[in-house]
Amino acid sequence: MAPDIQKCKRLGQLGAELGWNYNTNSSNKSIDFFFGVKLPDPTGWAAWGINPGPIPQMVGTRSIIAIRHANGTLQPVKYNITRDWKHGCRIQQDANALDLDLKVIKLNFSDATMFLTMHIRADLPELNLSRLNHVWQVGSDAVGDIPRMHGKTLQNFDSCETIDLYTGKGKSYARHRRRLRKLHGVFNIAGWGTLLPVGIIFARYFKKFPFRLERWFRFHVCFQLLAFTLGTCGWIIGISLGNSSENYTFTTHRILGISVFALALVQMLAVWLRPNKKDDFRQYWHMYHHCLGYSLFALIVVNIFQGIKILKPVMKWKWAYVSILSALGFVVLLLEIKTWYKFLSEKSKEKQKNGTPDQN
Repeated sequence: MAPDIQKCKRLGQLGAELGWNYNTNSSNKSIDFFFGVKLPDPTGWAAWGINPGPIPQMVGTRSIIAIRHANGTLQPVKYNITRDWKHGCRIQQDANALDLDLKVIKLNFSDATMFLTMHIRADLPELNLSRLNHVWQVGSDAVGDIPRMHGKTLQNFDSCETIDLYTGKGKSYARHRRRLRKLHGVFNIAGWGTLLPVGIIFARYFKKFPFRLERWFRFHVCFQLLAFTLGTCGWIIGISLGNSSENYTFTTHRILGISVFALALVQMLAVWLRPNKKDDFRQYWHMYHHCLGYSLFALIVVNIFQGIKILKPVMKWKWAYVSILSALGFVVLLLEIKTWYKFLSEKSKEKQKNGTPDQN
């Protein structure tokens, strides 16, 4: 990135790199930052900035955005990312609002590698070198000097870090979020995606036909309660992750998740609110409860794959859940074959008992 960088490190997201040098010879001591990242498109943009606040986040960041135009020119623009951007307003160029004195020394772009580098200088008295919050980002297009929205992948969300410039060690809040995402996925797949359908299987195949299990209802309720407990834990973690996002969330996944929890809660209330056996409404309630249960499971499967899509390229999650669904599907197929075999056998025996001649 530069010929004489004193310290450098690879950043955890977007394939970015950061280097820095101390300038202590002059009366105005400063530090030079060398940021580099590969652009997604030849006319894209790259941004790097410092957040003087308590945590590394986009809102509050004083940033330098380098825009590469279609004619090949590189344009540096200073931005102060305000809270208005969080509410959907476009970021405003405001060079005078940068209370940190960031100076662009040089920009460079390689056509062969699509790698853009930025040489930025900042005055030392204004920075906490042992705990510097910095944020970086890339985008694929800009309109004039206004960058368009960057990608919505997890790497784009997690491109921030607190770094100790003396040691070069960084603390990534993204690592904590990745752990929470894994817990969110494990709880939801284990609860909603696995235990809940097992509970459905007990209610469908072990109530009366083809197998009669005296304690089928107890198994059904236990599996559903355990599924609801694990699923609720995963749901709470997911809501927490969404609320901690400073800009936006995965809207479809969030809406589906809230819908799954609400419908599952309605199903669980059935344990206490179902009509009495002698109630004429009981049969209609059974139809409603069964239809809602199957619809809920379908919604769960869709949302789990939606969540796995967000985790891309971690494809092992997808194949793990496909294996679980395949195993459950195989068990259901065997039980369904047994159901129809027993049903047809008993029907044939009943005809013979009643003296009804076999049509064949």
